[in-house]
Amino acid sequence: MAIEIPAAGPAAAQQRSIEPLCLRWEDTDGDGEHEWLGVYVRPTDPPRLASFIVDGDSWYELEAVEEEKYGLGEHAVCDVEVDDVNADGKVEIVIWGHAETTIELVHVFVWRDSGYEEIASFQSDAGLAMTDVDGHPGQEIIVRQDVGDGLAWETIHAWDGTDYAWVWERYGWLYADHPHAYVSDEPKHAVISFYLALDDRDMREAYNLLASTAQAAQPYESWAVGFDSTLAVEVGSVHEIRRGQNEATVTAQVRSYDNLDGYIVGRLWDVTWSLVYEGETWRLSVATNNELERWEAPYFK
Repeated sequence: MAIEIPAAGPAAAQQRSIEPLCLRWEDTDGDGEHEWLGVYVRPTDPPRLASFIVDGDSWYELEAVEEEKYGLGEHAVCDVEVDDVNADGKVEIVIWGHAETTIELVHVFVWRDSGYEEIASFQSDAGLAMTDVDGHPGQEIIVRQDVGDGLAWETIHAWDGTDYAWVWERYGWLYADHPHAYVSDEPKHAVISFYLALDDRDMREAYNLLASTAQAAQPYESWAVGFDSTLAVEVGSVHEIRRGQNEATVTAQVRSYDNLDGYIVGRLWDVTWSLVYEGETWRLSVATNNELERWEAPYFK
């Protein structure tokens, strides 16, 4: 039997002289009944992306908070998701938007009491993603910022029951294209490049970032074997704490994921590197590793 879809949504939009970019017939409030979800462009100066929901005779606007510069976005796009994206048992409405030339936006709404409330909003100049990072129920939001030298700074936010809270931050490549340029003009860059090379499984480049004394102490073949069980590496909170004429000290926090006896084990490390300046580049000499946390990771990304 065909499902009868009422015309209330299109009719309500037409009465308001709104021409939707798209209309979705979805259960947006989790009551088991479908509503009309529409996205359109308000003819303001400048134009602003907007969204509405028609539930029977009721009309609801999905509003970004007033201080948000771009609202839901500037450009005419329709990219929405209706699902329980944070695994809290409620239906969320996710609206993606774009502004200027590179800015990406995401807004998350949920039905509460008598209306739809914005529970999260993020913007980025280097990309946004909503994905499962840790294998636990619910998707995390990854916000990427361009920090120069081909690098992106990624902050990961997870739903904590009331908000999308910060859980981890890391460096990544701004673009996925290979090969990458492992920069070592500064001590901090050399440490970041080392861990990114390990995560890329570009072991030879990681080894080349070690100081000559470190390489002399351990040939490449035996050094590389030590990472055979490593599946992924993430580096964040990198700080240069001391620099002399030809030596420096850099601290970092590192997450590693290893296959140990068939289990994926995640570990958080507090790492301090001594670096030396040789061959007109900074190279890693000696590391002190302090394990802060260990957990079984069903999944990583």
